[in-house]
Amino acid sequence: MRPIVTLLALLAAAPAGAAQGAFDFYARGPYRPEIPRPAALLGYAPGSFHTTYGNMERVVDSVARAAADRVRVFEYGRSEEGRALRLIAVSAPEHITRLEEIRSRIQELADPRRTSAPRAAAIAANTPVLVWLNYANDGDESAAFEAAMQVLYHYAASEEPATLEALRQAVVLINPAHNPESHERFVAWYNAFGTGSADPVALEHDAPWGMETNNNHFQIDLNRDALGLTQQETRAIVAAMHRWRPQVFVDHHGQTEQMFFPPPALPVNAALPRKTRDWLERFGRGNAEAFDRQGWQYYVRDIFDLHYPGYWDSWPSLNGAIGMTYETDAGGNKGLAWRREDGSLATLEGGIARHFTASLATVETAARHREQLLRDYYAFRATGMAEARTARRKRVVLLPGRDPRRALDLAQVLVRHDIEVRRAAHPFSSAAAHDYLRPEAAATRRSFPAGALVVDLAQPQARLAAAVLDPQPGLDSAFVRQELDKAARNARRGAKAEKEREGFYDITAWALPLLYGVEAYWTEDAPPVAGDLLTLADSVAVPAPARARSAYVFVADGIGATALALRLAAEDFRVAVATRPLRADGRGFPRGTFVVRVERNPDGVHDRIARLARELSVEVFAAQTALPDTGGVGVGSESVLPLHRPRVAVLAGDGTSETGYGGLWFVLERRLGLRFTPFRPSAFGRLRLEDYNVLIIPHGGSGGAARRELFRGDNLARLKQWIEDGGALIAIKGGVVPLLDREVGLTSVRAVGETAGETKDEGPARFKPDTAAPLPPSAEPGPPAVSPTGADRAQPLFLPGVIARATPDRSHWLTYGYEQPAFPVLLATDRFLAPSREGDNPVVFRGPNVIVSGFEWPDNSERLLDGSVYAAVEPRGRGHVILFADDPTFRAFTQATWQLLANAILMGPGR
Repeated sequence: MRPIVTLLALLAAAPAGAAQGAFDFYARGPYRPEIPRPAALLGYAPGSFHTTYGNMERVVDSVARAAADRVRVFEYGRSEEGRALRLIAVSAPEHITRLEEIRSRIQELADPRRTSAPRAAAIAANTPVLVWLNYANDGDESAAFEAAMQVLYHYAASEEPATLEALRQAVVLINPAHNPESHERFVAWYNAFGTGSADPVALEHDAPWGMETNNNHFQIDLNRDALGLTQQETRAIVAAMHRWRPQVFVDHHGQTEQMFFPPPALPVNAALPRKTRDWLERFGRGNAEAFDRQGWQYYVRDIFDLHYPGYWDSWPSLNGAIGMTYETDAGGNKGLAWRREDGSLATLEGGIARHFTASLATVETAARHREQLLRDYYAFRATGMAEARTARRKRVVLLPGRDPRRALDLAQVLVRHDIEVRRAAHPFSSAAAHDYLRPEAAATRRSFPAGALVVDLAQPQARLAAAVLDPQPGLDSAFVRQELDKAARNARRGAKAEKEREGFYDITAWALPLLYGVEAYWTEDAPPVAGDLLTLADSVAVPAPARARSAYVFVADGIGATALALRLAAEDFRVAVATRPLRADGRGFPRGTFVVRVERNPDGVHDRIARLARELSVEVFAAQTALPDTGGVGVGSESVLPLHRPRVAVLAGDGTSETGYGGLWFVLERRLGLRFTPFRPSAFGRLRLEDYNVLIIPHGGSGGAARRELFRGDNLARLKQWIEDGGALIAIKGGVVPLLDREVGLTSVRAVGETAGETKDEGPARFKPDTAAPLPPSAEPGPPAVSPTGADRAQPLFLPGVIARATPDRSHWLTYGYEQPAFPVLLATDRFLAPSREGDNPVVFRGPNVIVSGFEWPDNSERLLDGSVYAAVEPRGRGHVILFADDPTFRAFTQATWQLLANAILMGPGR
């Protein structure tokens, strides 16, 4: 067995003057001797080895058995790979025996409609505060995972008076491993190769692609999934949060230069009240006092904001908790030890100690203010409802339209957020309705049909509903001024000068109706609407298809229909597509309609299509004759062209963004039912291209050189021949960059602002935190010193996650299913694509007000985006090169653009 590296050995190897004294995790005793310490169970001291998930479970179970008077363990779900997700409640014995009663009281506080203010005050006076300590959301940030065990032991075993008092005032909820898959990947690799070297160039600080990510099984970043709720682990923790409804929620992360804790940086989500900011200041002071006693460094109000509602500090905050991110300075890719630039040493043990100390300080702060936290939790919801009644935006209406499955998917995401959605039983109207996709238009009187999905914002989840449905999220004026001034300073600097980095930590637009591509309106009035509340059990009812004599026909009006076509094709059934509107048995169908001809398929097609149609909620029409009653296009027409079975390979590994690959993986496998072969760039020479007819290059981050090898020498010649023979090459966002090189010769598309011989690199693979402190909240906004684009008006500035209105060419096959004149797309890029000069431009940005939501740069973003393309298609022989300016599967929640990708896969190949 590999010897465990001890902390003593690490300190002995540290540079002179860098050694630190070991932290005493057991200084706050006495401790009950019958409760086993984690070190005794594991066989090593905290910070000297990385603990596996199974060994953590062993520690939790042993401590829980020995401290049954203080500890209860609950399983709240399962991870994608089947690991138990566990929540541990620790408190005084008198609270542990009545956890259900406590939980029931907190549930009363969560609904001011049924709980009066006097009743809420009585509950607050006699109920412990719930403090949720969340660890290993980013599982590769290993100090958090280790700290969870030390915190559990302390509260289970300590007899210190201050600890016992904290347990009398609080129930501590410990989630030791939010993201077990990420943790296990990283720890397995590190334990196999780590030697404890503090040298930043050591092997242990440079894990291979995919081994050192904070993403789950599907390489989805769970720390940003609290908005879309796409992943199994996220849905489980959200349900557990709604079950317990904590008043304080801390998400423990890692590997900053020194510890970070609140107050957060700007911007702060506009739906949060001033009271939330006051509490963040108070908890920050509590942590600062604990750290100052140790002489430890830390920082606040910098880098980590509270704006995007999908983080695990902002989302709990929007649910009424005081949500906070804590970032420690060691562990993760810094391993057991890390030498900083100044020669000092950061250790895993030190990172654990900081999380441990901050956890205890947080619980003690909450315990001291127990009653006020409970009162404010009730007030958060009561005032949210009151403000919603007088706000301009009172209601959101979602229209099922041609794709009721997608509208239901969106509505059920809202239901998972605990937001009430009602299905209208009768038609109703609004005197002042605003179209989400056209915010520049004036309000109009509008009627809505029965079956519309209605969200009245005056409900207990008013603040969360306002945030996730916000058509145009606001930004702190001080933050906006900071960014404009910074851009102006950058414009004055030379091309090679060091530039200040943008302060946007994440996307600035996220309205769920736009991300889903669901027709939606917000209204200034909210007359009563009768109808039942939607549940997760609701479904889209479709009639079972009759048995067809001629063909089965279904409209490409959503991802379900396309998934049906893909799955049938993957099972070697013969599927065709109508390139023009067709008629079948007296009914009209639009272009892009799928046709499965009975004559050309085996008898099993009848049962298989019926089963898949039911499973995917797709209405399938059984045509009994090939004769169109009018016009010239029927199911047997020459305009109904056969599709080729997709055989898909996806580039992965070095040079590919793990999250870009992950969103693609999840959508292909889980939403489209399509299997594929991932391969590394170095394996391209061994890839049997003839076995595939679709090759996808996902978005790329750093390390693009490995991918560029595909577009040189023999590899390029091979790839060109494969496309000529009928292959479809699909490149996404950063994956487009190598193709823009004129010498590659695969496309006439160029980057907007590109000069002769110049091709911009991939750009940011994810949002980069700023290093400059923002202006104080009291600062008044003002105009920048010069135009932000000053020196170069032709170069786009980075769009920090906006939603833009795209225009489809409805004569092109890539836009089958897009019958509306415009649809929303998400853009988080500084590379706009100029139109193809030799091919087609099926999706373009056209006209004024093209950006409908999010932050845009004056005299830059709108001007340069107008006329650029979101998707371009260039025919080469029998195949196609298809380019996407941004990622259609971003975070697996941009349903509005999934159909484009599916069409590229289904219709791009020519063999």
